[in-house]
Amino acid sequence: MNAVQRFIRSRVLLLTAAILIAAMCLSVLVQSQSQAALNRTVDENSRGLYDILVQAKAPSGALLQPEIANGAGGIGFDQLDSIRKLSGTSVAAPISLVSRVTQNLETPRLDAMDYLGYNAGLAGASTADQAAGATAPDKWPAPESVLTDTAKKYRLTASAVSSDGKSEQTLFKTTAEGTLGKARLVEEKTQGGTSIRIAPPAGETGIKFPAPAGGSEHNLFNLSVALPLAPEVTESVVAVDPAAERALLGSAGDFLAPLEKAPPADARDAGAVGRYLQGLFSSGISMDQLKEGPDFLGVKLKYWAPLMTQYQQAKSSGQLTSGSQAVPLIVRSGTSLDLKYNVKIEEIDDAGKVVKDVGTVSKSLGKDYLPFVSKDPFVLSWPGSTDHSSLLGSNGNFNPGLYTPAKWSTDFAGAPKYTDGGTAANGAVDKTAVPGDWVTVNRLPDKAANGAPVDQTQRDPVDERSYRDNLSTGQQQAAQPLPMVYGTFDPAAVAAASGDVNKLPLGGYDPTPFTLVKDASGKDVPSAQLKPSLSATGLASQSAGAITDYYGLAAARGYKQNAAVIDAIRVRAKAPGSWKDAQPEVEKLAAEIRDMGLDATVVAGSAREDTSIFVPGYSKDDAGKESPLGTVQQSWVRQNAAEAVTGALSGTNITLLFLTLCGAALLTGASTVSYIRKRRREAGTLRAMGWTQRRIRSWVLEEFGVGAVLLAAAGLVLSLLSWSIATALVCVAVLVLYCGAALFAARQLRHRDEIDQEPQHDERLIQVDSPLTFANRQLSTNKFNTLSLAVAVGVFGAAVGGLIALLIDIPRAAGASALSGLAAASVTLPSILLALAGVTVGLVLTLVTGRFELNAKRQYLGILQAMGWNPDMLRQVRFFENALVGAVALPLGVLGALGIGLLLAPYAAIWAAAAGLVAVICWIPIATKVVQ
Repeated sequence: MNAVQRFIRSRVLLLTAAILIAAMCLSVLVQSQSQAALNRTVDENSRGLYDILVQAKAPSGALLQPEIANGAGGIGFDQLDSIRKLSGTSVAAPISLVSRVTQNLETPRLDAMDYLGYNAGLAGASTADQAAGATAPDKWPAPESVLTDTAKKYRLTASAVSSDGKSEQTLFKTTAEGTLGKARLVEEKTQGGTSIRIAPPAGETGIKFPAPAGGSEHNLFNLSVALPLAPEVTESVVAVDPAAERALLGSAGDFLAPLEKAPPADARDAGAVGRYLQGLFSSGISMDQLKEGPDFLGVKLKYWAPLMTQYQQAKSSGQLTSGSQAVPLIVRSGTSLDLKYNVKIEEIDDAGKVVKDVGTVSKSLGKDYLPFVSKDPFVLSWPGSTDHSSLLGSNGNFNPGLYTPAKWSTDFAGAPKYTDGGTAANGAVDKTAVPGDWVTVNRLPDKAANGAPVDQTQRDPVDERSYRDNLSTGQQQAAQPLPMVYGTFDPAAVAAASGDVNKLPLGGYDPTPFTLVKDASGKDVPSAQLKPSLSATGLASQSAGAITDYYGLAAARGYKQNAAVIDAIRVRAKAPGSWKDAQPEVEKLAAEIRDMGLDATVVAGSAREDTSIFVPGYSKDDAGKESPLGTVQQSWVRQNAAEAVTGALSGTNITLLFLTLCGAALLTGASTVSYIRKRRREAGTLRAMGWTQRRIRSWVLEEFGVGAVLLAAAGLVLSLLSWSIATALVCVAVLVLYCGAALFAARQLRHRDEIDQEPQHDERLIQVDSPLTFANRQLSTNKFNTLSLAVAVGVFGAAVGGLIALLIDIPRAAGASALSGLAAASVTLPSILLALAGVTVGLVLTLVTGRFELNAKRQYLGILQAMGWNPDMLRQVRFFENALVGAVALPLGVLGALGIGLLLAPYAAIWAAAAGLVAVICWIPIATKVVQ
């Protein structure tokens, strides 16, 4: 009988080789799919809007700070042109921080419905213009009012509350009293006819808050009470090259199209622009122009009315000079600043006692808020009021605008600074914010619009900690700029276009939020997103209030020429494909940029990562004692994240594959050792026939060689199909281990003197009086088989522990970036399948090992049954046999799992030991049930 026939006859070897080959095929297939999924996930999420970030001096470290428009400058326009001329450059988009701009919000008012109905003398010709949406006279509703015919006394309490996301703060609280009542129409005789006017009721004093707020007045639709000024708010402005920025953002950057039509630097005289807009009134303006805005060099100035109002105010106050320039702006729509304005209305008697609580009305800054312009008046409505002003049709957006022109400054406008702390196991880096000076905000202007002094006691100025630096300015101080709004942008749309996983910092118009996660003592708190402060000098910052071009930057910061003021250049390479495909060309382009004396950071293959930042000195009490905020999280950018993730998870994949197959191979060795005893009788017979020890060893190895050839053939086919060096190495390792097991088996068949007869009167002989003692006697008698099976079960437990440790360790091994989470998710299912395959193969082989003595077991179980043992006692014998084997295997399984865990995944080593323990314990009932 040749070796092949003997191999086929040996069901144990045949079954073992078949299981190994099946496990190898399945494992390699799953590992290949897992690697493909990993590569696909990384490729799809590792190349953002640009490939290289160019700065004059880049910060060191693997984490990139989100604030790249930091006011540091250092890059000149000649260097920008040189970068654009490089053959590998597709887009080079510069960005810079321009200024910090402080302004008082629109003058708020409270409107109490006091609608007087249609009157030709008051409505005038506006009702005839149906094209503007005016309602026909005969369709006006009947008069109605929330006020009474007789004037009553009211107390109005106006207040403003702001929140940073952690605590609320009352910014001011001001009270005014007076009498209000329903208006009436008065007809007076005049020369040539009669005149209709609106008159207050008898005894009405009106309500007047302290200056700079005005008083109250009646109109055709409402009684309007001028409220105290809302708090001042500070915004930031950034400069971009609109054409390059549009090329960088694609369709998401279309909001910058109007900025491309802005006039050149020598055609931006603020006085000339203001005079042109003022002249529109004298020359006449159509309703279409009023709604859409007049045409200014090809751009519809939708927000021209506030621009003209600010021009007149700046001119009258002397702030506008011959050097003032008009700065074209694209302003942000909406705000993330938390600011709530409240007015409490109470009816009181002459003694000041409350007669009736009319109610409290509130309004928060929201999506309708626009920096620099007033899209809609900041109006609060008296409870029960209805707005009838739309009966006159659209009046465009001609509002009074801001109360005073904005103040442009470079103080505390730069990016915050941080110091590095510890590094976590997954590579996440802790940082500490560096606090700066205290900044005072929420002040009132010195003078009212009419020049009257302002009562400064109406507000409590608020001290806010600045985490930002000052910007450098030109040698010549900038004159008061005149903001000229060309359009709006939505920062959320820009953030969506820039992606999520591979989100790269674009500049000040797409800031990254902060989330508070731990308090000052280090205890976890419910996550709360920090909101921007009034001064915009705090840690959290909202998107820039406006975007301008570089001529606007020069005008705002007082540069005669556009000097080296570029903070950063975002460069996209021409190289197509994924980050890995484009990497050589991107690295080449970065090297060429570095040769210009600039720092070029390759951000292709980067991903965002949540960074923990401790914030000290965040607030202070009345005694001036400073207190920390705690720990916040913010998304930074992890450089080379794609390479790190791919390397870590590929290594985990290969290790899982190796453990799955090598665990099976080791167990095959254990199975082979247990199989030896069955062959020893045949070897003795052959030896008696004159066979030498060498011939017997060859006879055994030939039989194992057939299995080795099958394993080698399967490994070769799999390696060719997967075309992976990892697959080839693992298949070779499995084959080597299998061959080692064969050599060990052949060595065990050497001639030994064996005494098969048991002593009859040995005092050490165990008395059989229970299933447990019988099981113990059987295992002690067949120590070789018992130890072989125990080793197999121990190796099984150790392999299970190692596989579980690797699975648990995948998120940590992948790292802390957003790409790590996606990549780990893509390989989790294949990794679980690999681990399950390894566990299943190991379990099957241990069960096969246990079946080698099945005939002998059936013999003595039959004898026991003939002796009167019932089925329960026979089941107990099988259970105790496996339990005793498990007890011997338990230390090997637990310690082996712990060792493998410490070697491969130290942070999951305890879990590995626990998994090894559970695996051995679970093996006992499974083996009892299956091996019958």
